[in-house]
Amino acid sequence: MVKKLFPSGDLLSLSTDEVRDLFGDLKSTFIGLDALGILRKDLIAALGSERAKGFLLRYGWQCGINDVKYLREKFLWTTEDDLLRAGYRINELNGYLKSGSVVMRADWETGKFYTEAYWNYSSEAQKHIEHFGYHDETVCATMIGYAGGYGTECLGANILFKEFECIGKGDPYCRWVGKTIDDWDEEIEDVLPFYESENLANELDRAYHRIEKQKEALKKALNINEKLSKVLIQGGGLSSIVKILAQSLGAAAVLEDKNYNLFESYGNYTPHEFGRFVDLSLKKNEQRVKRLIEEKGTVHVTVPGDFGWQHERLISPVLLRNEVCGYISLIKQQGVFDEMETISLERASTMCAIQFLQERTAIEREQRIKGEFLNELLSDKPDIENLSYRMKLLGYNLNKPHYVFVFNLEHTNEINIHQREPYLMELRRSIADTLESQLLSYGKGCLVASRLDKIIALIPQEVVAQMKFELKTFGEFLVNIISNNYADNKTILGISSLCKGIDTFRKGYEEANKSIIMAKRGRVTSNVISVDEMGSLGILLCTKDEKELESFATGLLKELLAYDEENNAELLKTLYYYMENQGNIQQTSVQMTISMGAIRYRLKRVQEISELDITSAKGFIDSYLALKILMFLGKWGL
Repeated sequence: MVKKLFPSGDLLSLSTDEVRDLFGDLKSTFIGLDALGILRKDLIAALGSERAKGFLLRYGWQCGINDVKYLREKFLWTTEDDLLRAGYRINELNGYLKSGSVVMRADWETGKFYTEAYWNYSSEAQKHIEHFGYHDETVCATMIGYAGGYGTECLGANILFKEFECIGKGDPYCRWVGKTIDDWDEEIEDVLPFYESENLANELDRAYHRIEKQKEALKKALNINEKLSKVLIQGGGLSSIVKILAQSLGAAAVLEDKNYNLFESYGNYTPHEFGRFVDLSLKKNEQRVKRLIEEKGTVHVTVPGDFGWQHERLISPVLLRNEVCGYISLIKQQGVFDEMETISLERASTMCAIQFLQERTAIEREQRIKGEFLNELLSDKPDIENLSYRMKLLGYNLNKPHYVFVFNLEHTNEINIHQREPYLMELRRSIADTLESQLLSYGKGCLVASRLDKIIALIPQEVVAQMKFELKTFGEFLVNIISNNYADNKTILGISSLCKGIDTFRKGYEEANKSIIMAKRGRVTSNVISVDEMGSLGILLCTKDEKELESFATGLLKELLAYDEENNAELLKTLYYYMENQGNIQQTSVQMTISMGAIRYRLKRVQEISELDITSAKGFIDSYLALKILMFLGKWGL
């Protein structure tokens, strides 16, 4: 056979005929990637991860040796370094590796060798992910074995490779280091046993013991599953699920909401910033965290001490209607998690989802009932006797004095139109639950329910008195609770006058709604407004047509409005402060920081222009009321 030079160019640019001519008689060189993936899957299923790793290392080692023998026999080589580098080039041609960066130093006289290689793609890692997901350790055993066998046959010295970073365990690339065995220290000792050939009898014996071990693990997993099922059937709740999971597996267990806020924990747990860890990991494109968030899969992550607590965490999302409603985790200070722990965690996740669904359904049912009661209460002709009886059965005494609180919610962030309504319904339900829990903590149950884009609460007078707050201060306290927990919402609270009896709640609801309208239209700086603080104006606004009120106010003050606008004057402002100070010119002068003479002059001009007699009780009251109406309707302001 006549030898020829091995191609020096890019092997990927060769034609089909050129590739066939180059490797036509090397039958073992080209094996389909899917076939290798299935082989890997079956080996792991039959032998387990550790034994399969040894088999793949030895298989790759022999492939590397065979390829060197073939290449030496068939081709002429300008330098031995070209033969050494050909191994990487062939693997790129096969599609096993892509886009690599290789540093290589070889001394052919002494047999010294060092190489470090980075690969942005590994078919072996990709197939492992397809069949098993991300692994806790490196997975490119075949390629590592191939590189070792290839290098050993080339140099005649025993060369071993070790993989330190791997796409198959969530790293952005695969990184290998190869040295002669004498140059390695103890860090290679953990892989040396994998290169030792073993007979079939030993493999079968290990397989038998592994199956027995798996049977025990399965029995334990079934026992945990049975305990979790009993908790669910007996109504033990989320805390019991977390406790049984932790006790059964001898690890800490944690249940968090979808924003990683703690729900329940059992065992050794230290509060830390896990949410920040997730956010930073996503920004760094960490594959395991991406799989947790995007694929909603169970993953093992290592949380550094920078986030408040260093630990190993196996975390699984709690899915309800294919939406994440929380996360459940097993936590260890160090070590890995086995298959039985993964199965048990995912089963606990399912149980938590069922419990979430049961609790949410119960809450939604209660909210629906409360909503129906509210609709009846706020109807034109409520059945007072029937409603009173039914509400007492639920623990509410509506015959006592109450205030009607109406919370108007405006979401400030844009939401996809298809997701908007379900999202807002869930948001209103959640806010109503938060308010009800807060009010219940004061020792009194309050009727809270959502209605359209509002949340309505019937607050007993005794709750406000018990808190020792002014009515408006109490309202501001509740609005702050909503703002602190739901930052993407603007909340305006309208408060009715005191309702004494079921038949007055509809009037109270209309008063609170009217207060919200006034807050939106007027120049009220507070996001809490009550009918009582508007005084007689509030009564008028709640009982009269707004257009008539506006017509009354503008008709009375139109000359002054026109004069101020044309002359950039402040006659109306002066009149307003004069009336706010109950006709006291000195106090008006101090408040407006102008002389008393200027105040007297302006008041004289007011009477001349408008012909209003502000010295009479009627003229004073009418003028003041007109100013207040224009302010609340947003037609004039200071």
